[in-house]
This record gives sequence, C-alpha cells and structure tokens, in this order.
Amino acid sequence: MRQISFNKWLVPTWTLVAVGLLFNIVSALLTNFYIDDINRQTNEIAQLQQNNEKLIQLTWQQVETVERKREHLLEVLNAAVIMGTSVPDEISAHLANDIAYWLPDTPIVLDIQGVPALMAALDAVQAEQREKINELYLSNQALIGENAKKIKAVSRLRNLALFLQVLGLALVLARDLNWSNHR
Repeated sequence: MRQISFNKWLVPTWTLVAVGLLFNIVSALLTNFYIDDINRQTNEIAQLQQNNEKLIQLTWQQVETVERKREHLLEVLNAAVIMGTSVPDEISAHLANDIAYWLPDTPIVLDIQGVPALMAALDAVQAEQREKINELYLSNQALIGENAKKIKAVSRLRNLALFLQVLGLALVLARDLNWSNHR
C-alpha cells in the first residue's frame, strides 16, 4: 500500500500579518469615512423631520386661529342681528383688520350678506393650510423610510467592519502561533 503524503502549503508569516493589518486598516477607514458620513446624513434627516414636525404644529395652530377668528366674527355679526343694529365702526374696523391678515386679497364686508363669501374665503385659507400639513406629513414619511435605509446600511457596514477587525486580528495572531510552532 502506498502512503499518501501531504505537502504543507506554507504562507509566509509576514504575509498573514500584512493582510491582517490591511483588514484592520480597511475596517478603520470604513468606520471613519463611510459609517460616520452615513451617521451625519441620518442626523440631518432627523433634523429635517423635527423641523417638519414643528411646521406641522405651527400650521395646525394657524388653522385653529382662523377657526377662532371665524367663530368670533360670526358671534359679533349674530349679536348685531339679534340686537337689530349694525356692528359699530370701531369693532368692524378691528375685525376687518384681523381678518385681512388671513385674506389680504379679499374685500372684507362685515354684514350678513357678506358672510357666505367671507366663510368661503376662510375655508380656502384653512384648506391651503391643511394641504401644507399633508405635504409635510408625507415628506416626513419619506424621510422616515430614507432614514431606515441608512440605519440598515450603517448596521451592515458596522458588521462588516467588525468582521474585518476580527479576521485581521486572527491573521496577526497567526504570527504568534507560527512562532510558537517553531520553538
């Protein structure tokens, strides 16, 4: 019977150490450049989301303010109708000035005949504000999706960097194992 001989495939120790160091350097570069850049991008996205949330809150406050102005106007006009008089000029001027802020291009007529047109104009202002809220909300949803992708990419890159570090360390330690085998 013939005996099978195994030839050892020997890789120089310095090659293993060099490859191990290279893996560790690649891991450090991966962490410092790619992962840090993606983290910066996720922070920017989070800041955009916060800004959109603040704008949504402010816009809702504007919708509510317009509603309060509408209610106040209707109460004053209703009181004038019940009393059988017109709205005093001072109050009328103040109300017109208040409403003019929201309706700069609309002529403001503070009497019962002008109420339907005024209410329609205020409805349009509120609809515009609600549309702005919807756009900001949808923008935030898109940012959430984008941020999730970036977080997933960071997780993958960190796992890759950790793998490269461990593999690099194992190859560097091969030098010590090779040294102890030759003793």
